[in-house]
Amino acid sequence: MTGGGISQAAPAEIGGYFGLELRQGAHWHDRALRLQSARACLLHLINVLRPATVWLPWFLCDSMVESVACSGIAIRRYSLREGFLPDGPDGLQADELFVCVNYFGLHVSAVKAILARYPARQVVVDNAQAFFCAPLGNLATLYSPRKFFGVPDGGYLATDISIDAPAIRDDQSLRRSSHLLQRIAHDAPAGLEAYRTAERSLGGQPPMKMSQLTEALLASIDYESVRERRNACYAQLDASLRAMNRLRLPPAAEAGAPLCYPLLHEAGAALRKALIAHRIYVPTYWQEVMDNPACPEYDRHLAANLVALPCDQRVGQAQAAELINFVLDFLRQHA
Repeated sequence: MTGGGISQAAPAEIGGYFGLELRQGAHWHDRALRLQSARACLLHLINVLRPATVWLPWFLCDSMVESVACSGIAIRRYSLREGFLPDGPDGLQADELFVCVNYFGLHVSAVKAILARYPARQVVVDNAQAFFCAPLGNLATLYSPRKFFGVPDGGYLATDISIDAPAIRDDQSLRRSSHLLQRIAHDAPAGLEAYRTAERSLGGQPPMKMSQLTEALLASIDYESVRERRNACYAQLDASLRAMNRLRLPPAAEAGAPLCYPLLHEAGAALRKALIAHRIYVPTYWQEVMDNPACPEYDRHLAANLVALPCDQRVGQAQAAELINFVLDFLRQHA
């Protein structure tokens, strides 16, 4: 039927049972390509560009290395110096890409130093730990929203080159959502194995478009509130712990809503265990770096002794004070 102004498209759904009540907002990276993960973004980019070589830091999650390896592109590695500056090659060949990481969202200065050293159109910035940091005019920038928000998957690829999104959309987000609900219904340990299963499920996949569920969840977040809370918590931790920290971190006014408060200390490995035993959950960045004898010494030192203290939007002022007191007490006992 073609007359009467009746549309042939599927009508919008009206009525029926309720779904999740989500705020109708916008994506923070609204102009970026939306894929199922940051590693998928990197793989999609290099599959399109087909460089001869990709430079990756040793201090990096294995999932990103595996993504490049899946492409068949040659990988070369570089170590870090203090300040998270790369000990990379003197220059790049025209067919090489250099991937640098804005560690914890606190090292924009190191990224800018890399862009001053190498051609910006050959540099990929991994902002998986720096969701709120804007691209800096380089070839491409990667983002991983699930490191900052309660979403099952998702990744953003910000670039001004002409690149199409993958043809297939990810439809597995429901299977990756169990841990999100278990943490609300019970606690973090209840959903831990489901979380690990969800993380593993993102490996070994071809790049796909972001799922409809994750798109809706990411459009529902009050990003300004998240940014303000993260910055406030970082400022509180830094004011009390800066003197103990072996890292030089930017002041709170320049923090930019970081992933965490990274505390580097000789007693870091023991502190991490004590925090977890006290139900203060801190990750290791990264166990595979610590266990790999091929990794340079400084990179392994970071993996072993850096403690990623939570300073996200869930941590209020009272909880931050409790965290600070615990850390200070522990470090005084191990001085």
